[in-house]
Amino acid sequence: MFTRVLPIDLFCVPPFPDEITMKTALTCLSIFALTIVFVGCKSSTDESTDVNTDSAAVSDAPIIMDEMPPMLDGAHGHPEHGPHGGELVELGKEDFHAELVHGDGGISMYVLDGSATKMVPIPSEKLVVSLKHDGQVATFDLAANPEANDAAGRTARFTSTDAKLDEWLDAGAEGAVVIQIEGKSYTGKIAHDHDHAGHNH
Repeated sequence: MFTRVLPIDLFCVPPFPDEITMKTALTCLSIFALTIVFVGCKSSTDESTDVNTDSAAVSDAPIIMDEMPPMLDGAHGHPEHGPHGGELVELGKEDFHAELVHGDGGISMYVLDGSATKMVPIPSEKLVVSLKHDGQVATFDLAANPEANDAAGRTARFTSTDAKLDEWLDAGAEGAVVIQIEGKSYTGKIAHDHDHAGHNH
C-alpha cells in the first residue's frame, strides 16, 4: 500500500475537503496580514530611533561662542593692583580695600570700594599704620591729603613722607591699618610679597 504525500502551497487550493481548505486559506491570509503589520511597525520604530539618535547627536555637539566671557583678575575677582599701581589691602570681607603705594615720592594710601577700582572718600584726618620689623613695633600716621575733586572734609587719599616708614616698608615690614568707613571699623593686613628693591610698586 502506497501513500502519496502532496506539498501544501499557501496560495494554491490543496486537495482537501472544502471546510479544511477554507480554514487553511484564512490561516494563511491571517499570517500574511500579521507579517505586513509587523514589518510596518518595525520600519516606524527604526525611523523613530533614527530621529532620536540624531537629536542626541545634536544635543551633544559642542557649542561654539563668538566671544569668550570676561575673565576676572586676581584670586578674589578684583585686580591684582589698585588704580594707582599699588598693593591692595583687604578690609573686612572685601567690603572695601586700601591701596598702598610706596615709591620715590613717599607713601600714599587710598581707600577703595569692594571692587578695588573706585575711590571712597571718608571724613578722616589721618590713617594709622602699625608695623613690625626686626623685632620692633611702631605706628605711623598718614595724613589726609584731599584731591581737587574731593568734597569738603572728605578724601580717599592719605600720605606720609616719614623716612622711617619708607625704610620699614622698603625692608618688607608687615602690620595692619585700621580705617573707619561709614561708621564701621575695618582692619586690613599689610603684607609684602613683592620685591621692594628700588621702590618699584
